[in-house]
Amino acid sequence: MKALTAICLLVAWPIGVAAAQVTLSVSTQAATLAEPIELRVVVRTDAACAGVRISIPPGDYDIISRSARPVLKTAGINTFEEIITIAFFKTGEFHVGPLAVELLPHRGDPGHERTGQLTIRIRSLLTENDRDIKPLKELLVMRGDPRHLLKYAAGVMLLLLLAALGRLWLKKKPLPEAAPWLPPEIELEMDLRELGRKNLLQQGEFRQFFIILSDRIKHFIERAYEFNAADFTTAETVAQLKNSEKDGEIIAHLQTIFRQADLVKFARQVPEKEAVAVIFQKLAVLIEKHKNRREPVMAEPHVQAGR
Repeated sequence: MKALTAICLLVAWPIGVAAAQVTLSVSTQAATLAEPIELRVVVRTDAACAGVRISIPPGDYDIISRSARPVLKTAGINTFEEIITIAFFKTGEFHVGPLAVELLPHRGDPGHERTGQLTIRIRSLLTENDRDIKPLKELLVMRGDPRHLLKYAAGVMLLLLLAALGRLWLKKKPLPEAAPWLPPEIELEMDLRELGRKNLLQQGEFRQFFIILSDRIKHFIERAYEFNAADFTTAETVAQLKNSEKDGEIIAHLQTIFRQADLVKFARQVPEKEAVAVIFQKLAVLIEKHKNRREPVMAEPHVQAGR
């Protein structure tokens, strides 16, 4: 009777997954801004495990893609592997992990494991050894009596005096009326048309195209939202926009455009035609929304004048 009871308990006991071996590795521990980095998670467990679910905690990186490899089954051991591609858009040392791994059995409750932690150093594209950075020139050594420079100093003072007199004379003349500034969205629309006429995309000059595009959009942001986006990184610009712009779609569109531009400018990525088409669609939505905001403001003075 006792033997029968023991057998019944074994049958009724939930079948779970034994402890698994979990490893986390990285393609490189030193990378540059926007450079794709591959995280490789390998989970080895027994045949009772039907699958795994890997949770990635939030961090200073963007997740570009995830790819699960086919399960490798050998001698009662299942091996699961997933490649996670991330990228960083600011410099410094960053920690990735630990990642939570959930073991999904055929029957019973899931098991839980954790990976280790990795440190990745992100540097700028320019280093001290880059040939593009020229050293400062040596100071000019002056020899002899410096009094011979007095005639040059007198000449400079005379030029400054003439310039001051000319400025006073110009102030007395009536200045022509300055042409009114175009609204920011109209100026951006004209800049995009001018950029399209350069045919940079057709010539394969993707990096030059996105450099000019980023400058035009940041100039638009400076006029429309009154902060100097040219001095900000992509993350800082988006954070500042969240304080000034209430339309979440506009913020999401600008964030997508800047991330694509960073990948092309810094990681030398060649964008797909579909990705470029999406960017132009998002810019059209951005311009149209700002036009719709301005129309009631421009129409209000006419309504008051007609009363």
